[in-house]
Amino acid sequence: MSTDISPTGPGRPRDEDATAAILTATLRLLAAQGYGGTSTADVAAAARASKATVYRRWPSKVALVAEAIQQGLREAHEAPVLTGDVRADLAEALAAKMRALSDGPLGGAIRAVISHAAHEPELSAAMAMILAGAREHGALRPLVEEARRQGLVAPDADVGLLLDLLLGAPFFQLLVRQVRPDPSSAKALVDLLLGPTAKVEQHAT
Repeated sequence: MSTDISPTGPGRPRDEDATAAILTATLRLLAAQGYGGTSTADVAAAARASKATVYRRWPSKVALVAEAIQQGLREAHEAPVLTGDVRADLAEALAAKMRALSDGPLGGAIRAVISHAAHEPELSAAMAMILAGAREHGALRPLVEEARRQGLVAPDADVGLLLDLLLGAPFFQLLVRQVRPDPSSAKALVDLLLGPTAKVEQHAT
């Protein structure tokens, strides 16, 4: 096959176009067919790429799936437009994550991979690293740190634990309850996290 993906215009498709098409196809197939039901050949066909193109970029199915999930999370964790109201900004950033898990194939792909990862240590280790990275480097962390600086949570509050509380709700819904996370609940979740400290401060004044 002379091209990485079927061209949409004259000339050879760029490498980044082929990579994006393959990663997108991987997420969609995982969400639709599960991890066990998705093969590298399926991904190549869906992305209009050769299997050789896929294997040149990813030496194994685990590597391909891991990067597809990582890319999906990276796009879901893009920095939000900040208004200066940390409570509102935190709610919007959390809602954006919940929309990413609900509206596209990312949520279904994560659910499919996590359910299979218990049986494949290499996949489990890759997912643990990816999800930890998304937690540490996503848009929520600096907002939670700013909330702590502003006194909206206790000054000695564990930022990592606060992140677990915020992100735990949508992932519990997705993976345990098997329902789509509801972005409209993001504000209520943030209020549960920040509300008690705010009330104490109001009484103190």
